[in-house]
Amino acid sequence: MAEGAGAMARKKLIKAMLTPEFWRCYTFDDENGFDFEKQSEKIAERIGDDVRLAMPALSPWVLRLRLYFDVTLSELRLESLNNKEIDKCDEAEYAALGEDYETHLFWEIGHWDQARWSPWCLRWEEVAAVVRQMSARPDRQQIPPELAMLLLARFVGHGVGDGERLAAGRAMVAAMFTRLGLFEGAEAERIAARLVLAAPEDDYAWRRDPERGWVFGGEYPCYSNRNADHGSFPFAQWAEFRTLLGVTDEP
Repeated sequence: MAEGAGAMARKKLIKAMLTPEFWRCYTFDDENGFDFEKQSEKIAERIGDDVRLAMPALSPWVLRLRLYFDVTLSELRLESLNNKEIDKCDEAEYAALGEDYETHLFWEIGHWDQARWSPWCLRWEEVAAVVRQMSARPDRQQIPPELAMLLLARFVGHGVGDGERLAAGRAMVAAMFTRLGLFEGAEAERIAARLVLAAPEDDYAWRRDPERGWVFGGEYPCYSNRNADHGSFPFAQWAEFRTLLGVTDEP
């Protein structure tokens, strides 16, 4: 039986992700003469210029990362169906959503580009919960859970008092790069440090808001959507998604 287009695209994507060039481009790494913009264009030619990854789908919510390598942009969204009557569709059906903008609502919760980036919107316990959900049903996923963890690690916020978490996150990412055969030694640590970053402002911190839950920001709020001043984060919807993920509210 001939392999379907979806399965072929999945294999091509995973093959690309298991190369050092993918992660150097994903982190905008231009050290040692590496031209990540040119290499990003090559990756886009291989996997497409708008890759949509559902990670995971929990009715009625979809956490989706969209990768636009041709313009060096990655955008993390929380998506929801408009039609509540089909809330019980399975993960495979949710993963297929996205081609028709009229079928679902979405909120951008974070993005990376080279100009005005506003990426930090996740906490480590939320990433861990996503990976657990994916690991529970690996056959339903577009990519392996460990690759999803690496992708999402780029959106985890670190601020005041997060030094230990930052170091632990980098060590975990470096170890995973090594296990996957992507980087080793000092190079694994260097790329991990590019992937897992601290906020550039020294007043950024995670704080518990009585109405919104965890918020992340400082005097200049625009490096994170997840604060009241930014005004675009879907706090109520995210709280419901966290509950479905099984994330507790402990610090």
